[in-house]
Amino acid sequence: MRAHTLRRLRRSQGGFTLIEMSLVVVVVAILAVLAILGYRRYTTTAKSAEAKQVTGGIRMAQEAYKTEKGVYVTVSSSDTSYYPAATPGKFVTAWGAPCTNCVDPNAWHNLPMAPPAPVMFGYATVSNFGGSSSSSGGGPATASFAPPPPAAAPLSATDPFYVTVAWGDTDGDGIPCTITSYSTSNQLLVQSEGE
Repeated sequence: MRAHTLRRLRRSQGGFTLIEMSLVVVVVAILAVLAILGYRRYTTTAKSAEAKQVTGGIRMAQEAYKTEKGVYVTVSSSDTSYYPAATPGKFVTAWGAPCTNCVDPNAWHNLPMAPPAPVMFGYATVSNFGGSSSSSGGGPATASFAPPPPAAAPLSATDPFYVTVAWGDTDGDGIPCTITSYSTSNQLLVQSEGE
């Protein structure tokens, strides 16, 4: 009887079976995949948040400029002339260097705003008057940009407006995320968020 009890005791003290180990491996793999997906979603949201925050800063600076001067300022040569990097990508660029594709190398100094850290997106802001096709308000640029969207409030020929574009290819896959802001609307037009 003692030998029978000893055998039963040895069986209960044994290790995991192959099936139990396989189940543990599968559960750990599923948890790892969920963690990676959650991290990617978090980083994508953080990158888009940068563009939305800087675009909001540009909006406030443009409104302050208009309050002081009566018009919005044109900083960029066009709505595709980005700063601080002319071709943003999977890298960050510090704000504050002279702009090589703006109406003036120091044009961004007309808008007293600067992000607190290097940015992944490129930014452009141009202004105009409703019903006109040439740039005004900030320099001699011949800006080519999209007028405010049809859903925005209609503009008369003398109403000033601006367009701000944030463009970034933060994962380097060739598909950019574009965030557009118009002075005539509080909404942001976001295309390909998260790329």
